[in-house]
Amino acid sequence: HQKGIEIEIATPKGGSIPLYHKFDTTEALQVAMESAYFLSKSSNSKMLSQINIADYSAIIIPGGYGQFADLHGNELVAKMIVTLYENNGIVGSLGHGTALLAPLKLSTGEYLVKDITMTCFPNWNEKKWMTESDHGKLLPFFMEDELKKNGADLKIYDHEKKINDEILDAEKRIVTAAFADGGKFVATKVAELISIKQN
Repeated sequence: HQKGIEIEIATPKGGSIPLYHKFDTTEALQVAMESAYFLSKSSNSKMLSQINIADYSAIIIPGGYGQFADLHGNELVAKMIVTLYENNGIVGSLGHGTALLAPLKLSTGEYLVKDITMTCFPNWNEKKWMTESDHGKLLPFFMEDELKKNGADLKIYDHEKKINDEILDAEKRIVTAAFADGGKFVATKVAELISIKQN
């Protein structure tokens, strides 16, 4: 929105969406929570079934376990992401949102993530810290394993070196961040790719 790009928030049921955060609230989230534009959009999200994906240049899949609980295995969501990507669209994802990309197949039968340089929420972090998922036991799969299995050129976040937490594969039009605080990076890079596409 700050870059002059019109956005839409879409959810399975539409309407008002819950806003929550933990101790790691980012500056970007604080700014959004004070934005009348964002609050209007998040109070009136569109139903996914109302979205014509051909009208969009990009999709950003946010993080959180809602991606597993509400969208994993949703055929409409899978079709929308693949259709947008195959129509030269841009895909951004962060945190647990990247799990939605792992099982997707293109019309060629190849996995969408094959040969894409990307990152994701790391297994070690899930197993060590994430009590919400019972350290990954409640998840249908660990996305790191699934992405590797399906051919992604996966770069895992290195806590000591502080690398591989945000990755842009400009050629393949995919932007990923390992954690929720990578939202600003993902949004900025998606906006840049949209600008390049339009010029």
